[in-house]
Amino acid sequence: MLRQLDHVVMVVRDLDSATDDYRRRGFTVTPGGEHADGLTHNALIPFADGSYLELVAFHEPRREVTHRWWKIAADGGGLADFALLSDDLAADASALGGLVANPPAQGGRTRPDGTELKWRTAVLVPPLPFLIEDLTPRDLRVPGGAQTQHANGATGIALVAIGAHDVAEAEWGYAKLRERGAPAIELRPDERDGLRDIRFKDS
Repeated sequence: MLRQLDHVVMVVRDLDSATDDYRRRGFTVTPGGEHADGLTHNALIPFADGSYLELVAFHEPRREVTHRWWKIAADGGGLADFALLSDDLAADASALGGLVANPPAQGGRTRPDGTELKWRTAVLVPPLPFLIEDLTPRDLRVPGGAQTQHANGATGIALVAIGAHDVAEAEWGYAKLRERGAPAIELRPDERDGLRDIRFKDS
């Protein structure tokens, strides 16, 4: 089943610059490390509600990059995707059937302290999110404690809005996710499918 909004992905051009920018905006930013594919690295803004904002940057942009977030990076960055947390990815993928664009595959990341993280993800058809299931403990992947405290008072992600060229089709697909425990989102008519906006909760 699906447990919660896991995280929202923001693609940035330069990770250090983006980290500095978000810190100036009152967020506590935690270095995340290097992804196993060698293409990207990240930093995390974790919240008290268990979700987080992931800042992702490509190391050395190359024309042959086929990563699904690459076009966003090439266009200067922006909101890219969001993930829902699964406690049984195989069962969720089976139940969702044709909504699964890419079957479950293993991924991972190495934190700055050398800790290796492993997970599985399944990518759904646009504009639906991807699903993630931890193979190593989630609390190793998602920072807690003082790292979830932010000077600006942010405590979580209150709203996720996605655009869809076919709102009815997207609503039908997301209804299947809600049946498995997905949180509510906002759907907006748009010429392009994809994540359009997020709003933060504050204390």
